[in-house]
Amino acid sequence: MNPAVRPMWFAWRTGIFRGRIWAWCWLTWTVFYLMPLLTGWLLKLAFDELERSGSITMLLIWIGVAESFSWVLFAISVWFVIRWWVSALTLMRTNMLHAQTASGGPRAAQLPLSPSEAITRFQEDARDAVLWTDSWLDGAGIIAYGIGALVIMSTISKVAAVVVLVPLVTVTLITRFLTPRLYAARSADRKAASTVNSFLGEMFAGMLAFRLAGREEAGIARLEQHTSLRRRTAVRDTVLQQAIDGIASSTSDVVIGLTLLALVPSVRDGNLSVGDLALFVAYAVQLGRVPRYVSRIITSREQAIVSYERMGEMVATDRLDDLLDHRPVTIERRDTMLTRDPDPGRDPLNRLELSSLTAVYPSTGGGIRGIDLSIRGRSFIVVTGEVGAGKSTLLRTIAGLDELDSGSIIWNGQLIEDVAAWMVPPNAAYLPQVPRLFSESLASNIALGRDDLPLDDILALTTLDRDLAEMPLGAGTRVGARGLRLSGGQAQRVAAARSLLTTPELLLIDDVSSALDVATELELWTRLREQGRSTIIAVSHRQLAFDLADEVITLRDGRIV
Repeated sequence: MNPAVRPMWFAWRTGIFRGRIWAWCWLTWTVFYLMPLLTGWLLKLAFDELERSGSITMLLIWIGVAESFSWVLFAISVWFVIRWWVSALTLMRTNMLHAQTASGGPRAAQLPLSPSEAITRFQEDARDAVLWTDSWLDGAGIIAYGIGALVIMSTISKVAAVVVLVPLVTVTLITRFLTPRLYAARSADRKAASTVNSFLGEMFAGMLAFRLAGREEAGIARLEQHTSLRRRTAVRDTVLQQAIDGIASSTSDVVIGLTLLALVPSVRDGNLSVGDLALFVAYAVQLGRVPRYVSRIITSREQAIVSYERMGEMVATDRLDDLLDHRPVTIERRDTMLTRDPDPGRDPLNRLELSSLTAVYPSTGGGIRGIDLSIRGRSFIVVTGEVGAGKSTLLRTIAGLDELDSGSIIWNGQLIEDVAAWMVPPNAAYLPQVPRLFSESLASNIALGRDDLPLDDILALTTLDRDLAEMPLGAGTRVGARGLRLSGGQAQRVAAARSLLTTPELLLIDDVSSALDVATELELWTRLREQGRSTIIAVSHRQLAFDLADEVITLRDGRIV
């Protein structure tokens, strides 16, 4: 168990996020669970009156009123709890999403595994975490009922009240004994489910590779391996959960039976009225539900611990509390939409200095070491080197996408404290080797929601204007999932246009040569060079880029040679 996971504190933080609604949930659910105390007492009075051959009309009316009030209270309770439930779910999901989309700062996080697997953390894990807090509402209400019922029953028969406690305590101890196994089973099941989801995402993304190789059965075989493991873990988790629920549920009949047996001597001696017997039976039925809710609290806690640990990987390292940081969410009518922090203002780049820049991947030992560079503004710098020399790492480190182990980045003589937060438009833009496009129009993929920007100029700058002339819908042409309807070169230039749209002071380009033919690449470099408004650091292996560059930097084993 992660020591940073504090289930009680996290549950409390989840509950008080909507403090007023949470308080109403406590009040309405507690009163709802206490109502059987009243109806059971009215039932006792009715049977006592029947024993004396009296009239029970008013008592029946009061019983009907109490039951009707219970159902109305139940509806109100559900209305409150659903509002709170959705708010709590949204809070966790908003915090995870914020950590994943933050440009920089201490709250920024990296995706732990695949996007497909992350969806399960937004869905199942968030739901289990809220379910743990929700179990407090039912648990507190039913426990309050149990205490009240035992107090009232003890005034009639202390022996019967004590006998009722035996199965309740027994089931609680059994549930507590099984919870470590439940934690292990839930953890294994979540891990297996994540593996299946991740592989499914990879299969759908790489289906063409399987088809071209004629190896669809290999993908299916691997999927069967993952699903077979998931089936075993899911069965173990479900059986253990159902066993605990079954033991707790069967207690209801045991409680009723023991109660009646304990009352036999009192009935035989004539010390117990028919009304007293009816009250015991009515209370015993409800008391049988107590172990089930107690076991639910215990099991929900173990499941929530697993969920907190998994969702904690979606926020910044060692900042698990960020998962429940209270922030605006748009649920209630009075709520306002959360807005992102504004981008930094444009600071024209005159000189960029890299001092002892070091970023090493612990898993492979690759990366960059001791990079020292001084780059003049508006210059065109080409970085080259063998595969694995650290070219992409250098650009990603400058962009703030890879963590900097040591060294500094200085912009116009000023140290950049938060690189990722600074290296965003209009100060900087990064063009990766593999562009990410969305199933929207070409114009939407470039603009990404920005308005009033010189789209036509950017289309011309990236030579996309000629491609659009052959498309019936022009910039409104939908590019398909991941840009499937575009050629590799077109997709690369769409991503380049997106990077150039804000005319960034620093443009980082990670090897466009693989997707562009020589003529198009030459024209693209020439136009970017002539544009003269951005400082360009580009990875390339082609002589045509070298010829246009102000300086060519060669890397080997993460160092400048």
